[in-house]
Amino acid sequence: MMFPSCVNLFLLSCLLTLISGGNVEQTILRGVQTSLLSMYVPSKPFNCLDGSLTIPYEFINDDYCDCRDGSDEPGTSACPNGRFFCENKGYVGTLIPSHFVGDGICDCCDGSDEYETNIVCNNTCFELAQKNQAEREAKRVLHEAGVAKKKEIIAKSIASNAERQKRLIEFEEDLKLAENELKGKEELKRQAELPEKEAKDKHQKLWEEQHAKYEAILRNRQIREMFVDLDTNGDSLVSIDELQQHTELDLDTENEFSVDEVRTILGADSVNLDDFNTTVFDQISNSYKKLPEPTRPPPEPTPLPEPSLETSDNQQDDTTNVPSSSSSSHEHHTEEDMETYRQSSSIPTSLEHEKHIHDDTAPEYDEETKRLIQIADQARNEFNAVDGRILHIKQQIEDLKKQSNVDTGPQGEYSAFIDQCYDYEEREYTYRVCMFKDARQIQKGGGSEVTIGYWDSWTGPVDNKYLRMKYANGATCWNGPSRSLTVTFRCGIEHKPVDVREPSRCEYAMIFETPSACDETIAVTTSHSTHVEF
Repeated sequence: MMFPSCVNLFLLSCLLTLISGGNVEQTILRGVQTSLLSMYVPSKPFNCLDGSLTIPYEFINDDYCDCRDGSDEPGTSACPNGRFFCENKGYVGTLIPSHFVGDGICDCCDGSDEYETNIVCNNTCFELAQKNQAEREAKRVLHEAGVAKKKEIIAKSIASNAERQKRLIEFEEDLKLAENELKGKEELKRQAELPEKEAKDKHQKLWEEQHAKYEAILRNRQIREMFVDLDTNGDSLVSIDELQQHTELDLDTENEFSVDEVRTILGADSVNLDDFNTTVFDQISNSYKKLPEPTRPPPEPTPLPEPSLETSDNQQDDTTNVPSSSSSSHEHHTEEDMETYRQSSSIPTSLEHEKHIHDDTAPEYDEETKRLIQIADQARNEFNAVDGRILHIKQQIEDLKKQSNVDTGPQGEYSAFIDQCYDYEEREYTYRVCMFKDARQIQKGGGSEVTIGYWDSWTGPVDNKYLRMKYANGATCWNGPSRSLTVTFRCGIEHKPVDVREPSRCEYAMIFETPSACDETIAVTTSHSTHVEF
């Protein structure tokens, strides 16, 4: 009976030796993420994770790829698309391509990817964990300090919003009062401008009437002088022969000044002064020139007494040599008109000065009109002052409403950016972003300035859109798109841009540090290292 017992003990010893020699290796499931261990049950067939196939459990990690997604070979390099999980105890679990397994290079910090080789991998997980912990602690400290400033910004934003609303109410009340005051000033202005207008119109009308009368007298004198000059035979008529002497009146310069052309101008073989006035003068006045005087020997000088103005006028009348009663009568009336005009200038202003007649400039107003203008000017100034104050109040209201409508974050954490511009200097350009307005690229050394975008919207991720903003529709690139700028925010102690690049043509990217982007969750995270699995 003792023999069988010895045999049993021997067989059990051999079995244990076999298990310890290699079969136990089959019980270790390598390369599987902790979260997926429940899918790998030794007592059940294995379903490929993509659902494409069901295989016996023994096929797992047998160095043969059965599943299309490589999920049956997490611990070998058999599947080209397989993924090996590095547990990296004490550090962060990571996934690496399965073809890295057994390639002689330590990819996992715990060296688990080289379990089948003779390579000795130092476990660097502890050192990496310490480094990671230090980085996380530095990040936590940064966010903690940034959050403290962020809270200050939020507190100021709340106070600013309250002050803005208060000022908005005050401005709206001031606007109502000013608009009522403006109505009163407008009525006073209207009452002051009525007598002013009447006096001005009266002055202007009288001046225009006298100016027109003077112009008519001058015109009649010019007509008479031209008629006398043309009437060379003194018969009180201008004939075809007399007018034909003035070839400057011939518009057809290629041919001679014919009788028919002259008759067309005169409308007859000859015209008297009245017909000359109504039909001929306006046709020739712009082209007419006096004929040159014939050369005569100079007469012997004869001493004469200095003539009076009246005698000089009479002598000039005698030299006109127009014996017809019609011409004499016209000249007589012309002189009468001039004398009447001189005597009728009774406006108590400088209207009598001939410079106002010749240069078409109206004379100064009389004292009463000046007084009415002064009263009206005062009323206008008072009206304009109130009207200007209303425009200023409206502008203030509009600016306050614009500031209120700017999306500065859920708690107003980006309110410190309102009306602020920030520069980033690089070798050739200065990049300037004016928050919620525009962004520009300024060439150094006094070069040109290009707008690279106007404020568009917040474009951050779904969980926090306030981590990125977009400036679009900038100046168009040569044969390219319109310029644009994306500003990505990250936690920092100060508001400042730290980098600007152009990853794509005419598309710029700026990294901007600000306390407004600091995260309260990170700030309160404990510094103890925890195992994180990807």
